[in-house]
Amino acid sequence: MKWRLRFIYVVIGICVTLFTWVTALELVTYDVDHYLTEFEKQEWNPATGMDQENQAVAAEEITRYLKGNKNDFQTTAVKDGDFQELYDERERVHMEDVLFLFERARMIRNVSLALTIVLLGYVVARDPRWKNHWLRTLFYTGLANVDMMILLGLLIWLDFSRYFTYFHLLLFDNDLWILDPGRHVLIQLLPETFFINTAIKIGVYAMSALLIVGLTAWVVERRLKKGEAS
Repeated sequence: MKWRLRFIYVVIGICVTLFTWVTALELVTYDVDHYLTEFEKQEWNPATGMDQENQAVAAEEITRYLKGNKNDFQTTAVKDGDFQELYDERERVHMEDVLFLFERARMIRNVSLALTIVLLGYVVARDPRWKNHWLRTLFYTGLANVDMMILLGLLIWLDFSRYFTYFHLLLFDNDLWILDPGRHVLIQLLPETFFINTAIKIGVYAMSALLIVGLTAWVVERRLKKGEAS
């Protein structure tokens, strides 16, 4: 196989990976039940001053905002016995930065899907053995993502706080993500344990999907080779 085709198959594998991970990110972070499950694990942390019903309202509004269905991050709910706004200016501006990242992630997902389709069309036209090479690409992509999941697990196990901080320093050009658990409702609702469990769930979703696709591709390729040999 020519180097150009090899390169294209590598790009396809990267695109499939990006599409799958962003899709997994959205499946988890847009799922209100995920937030409610995590809140329950925290035993409905009384530091927020809200009962289960109002924390559920807060979770629904977070997902609406991240989906782009809500213009302002501000949410009103019953807190400490009063119906009030939950977030201050620092929290709202930080979530504007977060929304920007989600919008870029959606763009990456869409571009990755479109590029996969275009490049697949190219190799179908140029590579006589495109079926074998396409299936092999999916298989190796699945294997590579197992390695990524192992790396993610190691980072969480070694020192999640440190790498979570590095993650924020890399993606944000301000310190608005540093919130005070004593007064900021956002960090009371979403403490570090929430992000640990969320990262694990996203990783499991993405890795499982890619591993299933990879193993399926491996089985299909073997059958294809047997058919060619007979």
